[in-house]
Amino acid sequence: MLEKIRSHAQGWIAKIILGFIALTFAVWGVNWYFEGGGQSAPAITVNDESVSQQEFNDVLRQLREDTRAQDDAALRRQVTEQLVNTRLIISAARQAGMQVGEAQVSAFLANLDVFKENGQFSQQRLQAWLRNRGLTPAAFAQMAQQDLLLRQFQAAYGEGAVAAMASAGHLGRLLAQKRVVRERLYHIDHYINAVHIDDKAVAAEYEANRQAYKTPAQVRVRYLVLSPDVLAARVQIDDSAARQYYEANAARYQEPEQRRAAHILIRTEPGMDAQAKAQARAKAEQLLKEVRANPARFAELARQHSQDPVSAAQGGDLGAFTRDMMVKPFADAVFAMQPGEVRGPVETEFGYHIIRLDKVIPGSRLGFEVVKNDILQELRQQEAQRRFAEAADRFGNLVYEQPDSLEPAARELGLTEQESGWISRQQAEPRLLAHPRLIDALFSPDALQKRHNTEAVEVSPNVLVAARVIDYRPEGERPLQEVAAEIRLKLAARAARDQAVAAGHSALKAAQAGTEPTGLGAPMTVSRLQAMNLPVEAVRAIFRARADRLPTYVGVETREGYRLYRIEAVQQEDLGPEQVRLVRRDLQRMIAQEELRALLKDLRARAEIEVNQAVTERGPE
Repeated sequence: MLEKIRSHAQGWIAKIILGFIALTFAVWGVNWYFEGGGQSAPAITVNDESVSQQEFNDVLRQLREDTRAQDDAALRRQVTEQLVNTRLIISAARQAGMQVGEAQVSAFLANLDVFKENGQFSQQRLQAWLRNRGLTPAAFAQMAQQDLLLRQFQAAYGEGAVAAMASAGHLGRLLAQKRVVRERLYHIDHYINAVHIDDKAVAAEYEANRQAYKTPAQVRVRYLVLSPDVLAARVQIDDSAARQYYEANAARYQEPEQRRAAHILIRTEPGMDAQAKAQARAKAEQLLKEVRANPARFAELARQHSQDPVSAAQGGDLGAFTRDMMVKPFADAVFAMQPGEVRGPVETEFGYHIIRLDKVIPGSRLGFEVVKNDILQELRQQEAQRRFAEAADRFGNLVYEQPDSLEPAARELGLTEQESGWISRQQAEPRLLAHPRLIDALFSPDALQKRHNTEAVEVSPNVLVAARVIDYRPEGERPLQEVAAEIRLKLAARAARDQAVAAGHSALKAAQAGTEPTGLGAPMTVSRLQAMNLPVEAVRAIFRARADRLPTYVGVETREGYRLYRIEAVQQEDLGPEQVRLVRRDLQRMIAQEELRALLKDLRARAEIEVNQAVTERGPE
């Protein structure tokens, strides 16, 4: 029931940090971590700390890639806000005595999947990753340290927020309330055939918005792609190497022992008082006595008393599982038992368990032929990754040192030159050519006038592309004859929507005066959490409407026209204690957001902030 509100609330820290305060260390500019960030004037200064032009542009490029947004001015404002807020938060964290040690940074990096090979941290993968991005280990470690410091700060705010259970209960009742409604949709499709747009209107629209009907500048390019996947196609691994890998990693191909068990759970909750917890344990002990007195009643007692709704319906049966599939106290108990044995109460974070072990399923080794193809593929990818790490620098050097052709790089590295169709800044196929940094390079004077190769651009992790322009079409104006049909359709849709909205408003006014509207659909039950695919604005209108006198009517304008609703009944439900606790937790998160916003407002008011608008608004990249 709470899925929607929880989906909005969970990840709130990530949304604040990414969209409101800062970008993570992975997209922070490298220059911040070196002395002064160069000799050029800073883009932003916050108190005694500066943001270099390089850092600003690095973050701007990354945000372009992530959002694909076209409004460059808005992106620049967003980056400025993010970088200012990042500096303010880090400064506040340090002043609060927060710090991150080397051990924390090492543990953090060691647990990142991107640096793991066969489930273990790989120094070679880390070095290749850093080399591809032009980072030193020291700079990267410092980025990670700053990121962990931000996480400390945000966690402190998340844990310190307070929300009363009464407030959570009231909010829960509002969320659970349901309203029975019938809908009449006044859609533009019902009116568009009656709309007539004459040639004068089309011409007037064209003259008023000529810029919107221009063809953008376009290029055709020849390009090379270097990636592990491209290189893997040429990697050959023989069966003997796969067999050797199989023998050296025998543990990976050993299916672990499984056990099949059943349980009866008496649930406890975090923060439960001692008395309630003692009562839960006492109930579990009583059930254990009943099971031992009559083992055949285990399934019956599980169905009656277990608070694990999934397994209770199966008489407590959990099916077969390995040790790592269960929480440690439960797994430790089960894997120390003999078939037929009953044990308990076993305490875990979920409560008290009465456990019966039903079966032991021994582990077995997967045969070589079963896993050979997987091993060959894995070794092929490993070798391709190694070759890519070696070839990446050479690829970049070749396309730079011999700028008039991609052929030398293609010949030496065994790559295939490819050609695109016409692409613009707004639209490019294949999608890897749409990377903002590559697009900027392709439309630069160097590429358009000199027809030089672009630099090697990492368009996605471990995928490098270099390209050169082979043909260019400058921006042009599409004649009225070419765009007339497009304009006519747009004007007709606009006029049809106006008519739909007018008809909806008229029907609402008549309904409120006592005339029942025609064409209402079947009743449907809507809540804030179960919107029945209605638009957000419609749900808001339905629940804003007073429901003390029913039926009542409400209407709302939408993109496709107008929606009229007849509210016929209100159904009030109360959430259970567990759901109220979830609402309270999410409410605490929202309170923490507001507290963090208030803190930032105060920090900004007291900070000395200088923004170099020549850089942040239109600076070189």
